[in-house]
Amino acid sequence: MDDPKIQILSEHVINKIAAGEVIDRPSSVVKELIENSIDADADCITVILKDGGKTLIQVIDNGLGMSEQDAIMSFQRHATSKIHNFQDVERVTSLGFRGEALASIASVSRVEMKTVQRDDIEGTQINIDAGAVSNIASVGGNAGTSVAVKNIFFNTPARRKFLRATATEYRHILGVLSRFTLAHPHIEFTLFHDDKQIYSLKKTDAQHRIAEVLGKHVGENLLPISEENVVFKVTGFLGNYEIVRKSRGEQYFYVNSRFIYDRTLSAAVVSGYGELLPKGRFPIYILFFEIDPERIDVNVHPTKSEIKFADQHMLFSLVRGAVKRALMSDQIVPDIKPEDLKSFPRKRSRFRASLIDELKNFNSQQATLDFDAPPAAIYASPQDSASQADNEWNDSAVTSSRSQGGRQESERSLMWQLHNKYILSQIKSGLVVIDQHAAHERITYEKVKKRMQKKEAPSQQLLFPLTLELSAEDHAMLLDILSLLENIGFILKGFGGRTVVVEGIPAGMRIRNEERILPEILDEYKLKIGTEIDMQERVAKSVACRASIMSGDRLTSDEMHALVDQLFACETPYFCPHGRPTMITFSLDEFDDRFART
Repeated sequence: MDDPKIQILSEHVINKIAAGEVIDRPSSVVKELIENSIDADADCITVILKDGGKTLIQVIDNGLGMSEQDAIMSFQRHATSKIHNFQDVERVTSLGFRGEALASIASVSRVEMKTVQRDDIEGTQINIDAGAVSNIASVGGNAGTSVAVKNIFFNTPARRKFLRATATEYRHILGVLSRFTLAHPHIEFTLFHDDKQIYSLKKTDAQHRIAEVLGKHVGENLLPISEENVVFKVTGFLGNYEIVRKSRGEQYFYVNSRFIYDRTLSAAVVSGYGELLPKGRFPIYILFFEIDPERIDVNVHPTKSEIKFADQHMLFSLVRGAVKRALMSDQIVPDIKPEDLKSFPRKRSRFRASLIDELKNFNSQQATLDFDAPPAAIYASPQDSASQADNEWNDSAVTSSRSQGGRQESERSLMWQLHNKYILSQIKSGLVVIDQHAAHERITYEKVKKRMQKKEAPSQQLLFPLTLELSAEDHAMLLDILSLLENIGFILKGFGGRTVVVEGIPAGMRIRNEERILPEILDEYKLKIGTEIDMQERVAKSVACRASIMSGDRLTSDEMHALVDQLFACETPYFCPHGRPTMITFSLDEFDDRFART
């Protein structure tokens, strides 16, 4: 008789396989351990990391602690104090309940737990190596629990090799910590990384905690929201349209203090903003929902980050209405009559001066577009403009050969601006339409790349240095790309903690709002993380996008001509750095066909 081919896996193998569902990187360990601390009624939690969590993750709390028997049992798979039967799952209020986390963590790392119950003098220490208990002993110490996880995935090389760079894993952990710190302002959180204290957040109220975690600028632009019906209650804060983002990174939903992702709720918030939200931008929000546990199902995802609602349509309507009313109460929506709409200014004009006024603030040798110089030959070929392009960043050089072009000012090609977005001009074969943002983005991108290659660039000192308080994630990201930003002319100084002082910006770079340029560059950079391009490319594209003329910026005739001159001096004038076309052409034949001309 043949040996059976189907076999029951050992408990050790089962745990290592199961760990892949719960623990996929160091940030997963941090999440599970902090959830245990919060469920243990801790109001002080310390996280200690080394090498982005790859070498050490330690979470220390002042919670209830455990007896020796419970401490040993906690490492058994499906051992939990939070539920006793399936009915308990339907009304669970704790963050954890499956009893999987510690067993999964211990199976792929070396773990040391120390735990002391409140009012006890002595506690228990347990050491586990790849799922096997190696030591149990008595230990003294303060009430609470400390779990140290060392060398994650040391016994699963295939898993460990998929860990990313230390900086990347560290940023993921910062993201997890932000979710907890925002949801629990009544808990004190302290973070250490590589023996350096990153932050210490004291107990406070929700709005102050948001400002501490996401930055002072965010905290100053929040609108409170509060709404409830017979089923749901929603409270929290919305960002006004001064702080909309290009990514969804700072959007937080909590249901009964549990962080979740939910596309329907996201759509409800966006619907509430309506036309106040510019295209391609996303609001900041931190919203807390209180819902009867029996009306939701939290047991639908391995990480419990998605849940099901019994009354989703009702919840959508509640959120949408609450967002609208919060925005209306702040008088963001202007009280205007339909007949006033034609003369109502664009939203952007409320926040910024005209482009030419901004540019005149720069030294004439630093100006991004030199409007006082005589006009150059329009549509110069890249070959003809090669020597001009070598005069990196000094745009006055681009227009220095206008007199040599043999053209008089009156003979320049006429240009028109369409909806403050596109530049139209007649050419020999018909019409060319230029995307002003894409065109200037290409110009700025090539200048930034040249500055990076030279690794030294002139800076423009700010008369009043800007002090910015960044979120922990943004601060860590800034440290990664600091040298590249300095290469192109930024002068940045640390000021303790997550505070950065901007003392200078690249000379000649068009900056609409100095206070926002650095956060906007970081915001743009986030969108490109995970792409195939290298760090230098990501920084160059991010700076180019945020320091370029935008859709909606009104341009004068001189500005349009200068922009076109510079575009055709580029090495690759026909596409922006992201691959979108900078221009399209329409031939006379196409117009003749549309008008049925023979």
